[in-house]
Amino acid sequence: MRPKEPPRVMGPYEERDKWRIVVVENGKRKSVFLDTEAEALRAKSELERKVLRPVSKKLCDVITLWEQELLRTGTTSAISVTHKAFWARTLLKSMLEEEISSVTPRQAAAMYEKMLSRESRMTGRPLAAATQRFALWTARNFFAWASAVGCVGSNPFKDVKPVGKVNAGKSQLRIEEARRFTRTALDLFEKTEHPLAIGALVALMMGLRTQEVLLREVRDLDDGGRFLWIDAGKTANAKRHLEVPELLRPYLLRLAAGQSPSSLLFGYGRTGMPRTRTTMWATVRKLCALAGVPPVCTHSLRGLYATLAVQSGSASHVVASSLGHGSFQITQRHYAQASSVANASTARVQSILDSPLQDEEKALALAADLSAHLERPVLLRLAQLLAQS
Repeated sequence: MRPKEPPRVMGPYEERDKWRIVVVENGKRKSVFLDTEAEALRAKSELERKVLRPVSKKLCDVITLWEQELLRTGTTSAISVTHKAFWARTLLKSMLEEEISSVTPRQAAAMYEKMLSRESRMTGRPLAAATQRFALWTARNFFAWASAVGCVGSNPFKDVKPVGKVNAGKSQLRIEEARRFTRTALDLFEKTEHPLAIGALVALMMGLRTQEVLLREVRDLDDGGRFLWIDAGKTANAKRHLEVPELLRPYLLRLAAGQSPSSLLFGYGRTGMPRTRTTMWATVRKLCALAGVPPVCTHSLRGLYATLAVQSGSASHVVASSLGHGSFQITQRHYAQASSVANASTARVQSILDSPLQDEEKALALAADLSAHLERPVLLRLAQLLAQS
């Protein structure tokens, strides 16, 4: 039997001199026609409140409906939707079987306070500020949506204040440590043929996110192993194809050999599903221990890639693009170490001073580009150098 379509309101669509809204409810479709687009939008908003209002007002059921709506709209990736729903349920765990309207601001604050002392399953320590603040942000956004569709009158998390300072960026390996890490990963792969030993090096040498590594298919490895395609990811900017370092090509081709194009390049877990973030995290920690380097996470390897790419003199927009970022500001704030940005910027400035541009328009354009990307101390140093010349 064909499953019922989830309830939703689509449109408005312009049809001759009318605007049409399509209402899907109880597996049936119904069209509503309005005279103007403004009327259609108002009607759609009102219908959404009615159609999306769940039969059950239990908190757990409303979260499920919210999760389905996020997936339906397509504005958030499936991975991110699962992540958001998990933390919403984790924060609201004590009241999941209660009516959503029963959650008061005092209870919301108490649930967040309890989250602050929750231990991480991976580290055994209290959750990082970024994690528990994300859980709060998710709960706040969930209740804002629930309020918009008429499930609850107000948002009980609206005035709950986040606690703790989020650390921008993670500790990174030194260059020599990264070399030992690389040799260890290759040795481990030769001994065990475990795919994630190479997966960790893909994160380090190509700057991929954990899920971008784990979800790569054999067909993503293209042109004899020269390129790796990422068709989708955490953000709209994640779609890209990257050149594979020569060191990694033979190993990736070995992983792909004999596999169907749709098979996952780095294999599956025991359940037949893609390997988990936790498995990748454990592999990276194991490699750190074997290499005798400080323990880091997969995200830290991605950060080191950003640092070294910037330090090498790569253009800022190129580094941001290779990481799947929409702007270099994200790369600079959360990934590349500040010193690498300053060093690369200073080297670029010195190069310009040593080889002055003759084309005035190019010089002005480059000056504008530099002022947009350089930090204030570097700009002041540039001014000092120019004054001395």
